[in-house]
Amino acid sequence: MPGKLYVVATPIGNLGDITERAKNVLQEVDIIAAEDTRSTGKLLSLLGLHGRTVSNHKFNEREQAKALVSELLAGKNIALVSDAGTPCISDPGWALVSAAVREGIEVIGVCGPSAVATALSVSGFEIDSFSFYGFFPREQGEAAEFLERLARSDIRVFVIFESPMRIKKTLGMIAERLPNAELCLCNDLTKLHERIYRGSPESVLTELIANPAAEKGEYTLVMRLPPAKAKEEKSEQISPEALLFDSLIKRGGTLRDAVADAHARWGKAYSKNELKSAALRLKEFLDKLSNRPEE
Repeated sequence: MPGKLYVVATPIGNLGDITERAKNVLQEVDIIAAEDTRSTGKLLSLLGLHGRTVSNHKFNEREQAKALVSELLAGKNIALVSDAGTPCISDPGWALVSAAVREGIEVIGVCGPSAVATALSVSGFEIDSFSFYGFFPREQGEAAEFLERLARSDIRVFVIFESPMRIKKTLGMIAERLPNAELCLCNDLTKLHERIYRGSPESVLTELIANPAAEKGEYTLVMRLPPAKAKEEKSEQISPEALLFDSLIKRGGTLRDAVADAHARWGKAYSKNELKSAALRLKEFLDKLSNRPEE
């Protein structure tokens, strides 16, 4: 008879957040698949527990999933844990869970700490829906397009992770591109030096810069944007095709040049991908127009 796979949430900081159920599972399973066996070993030691740990990190989880599923099919029970919080949420684990599901193995969630849920709960924002994006994009161009997507999204509350070494740069981009956002920036949640910053991107960045310990601990950012503009307002905007045509008339060049020029001047209204799509439509229209017989 196959064993069971337990997806076990562990503390994100405060050891007191471990549940009795999680402790029992970690004590009783045959194998603990850990993101970092050293971190999990320390946790087990602090809890007075013992268990066989094997590594299951982002660089080996696909290969490891096969070996662990074989153990499950042989009747072994396995607990899946990450370094902190709930596995599979911007952490390794999905490959093992997915492989276990395909083999018909029972997967059981042992709920507990989560930085995402904790940050949302203390944000003070009314939350009917939200989007979680993991870590903020590293490349500047990708980050700019990411913020444009957020601005156009129907969902207005977002949760994003960021490292302590990049948080100031990220807040600077948000302050520049989404100045009307409201932020709840959580640092070292549940830990001894937990700190929460609230306010506009500019005010939070100013407070962060003034803190000499800002480059310590992980950050979870909850961001709320003001209600999106009514769709009727967008329909009254100048179309991207009209912007491209205006650029061609005034500046000449190719459609590719027009896309670059229009994006530089009206990038807040339309993304580069939207302008590229508009360029294709405009080319089709101009081609048809040039091929029409004269009357």
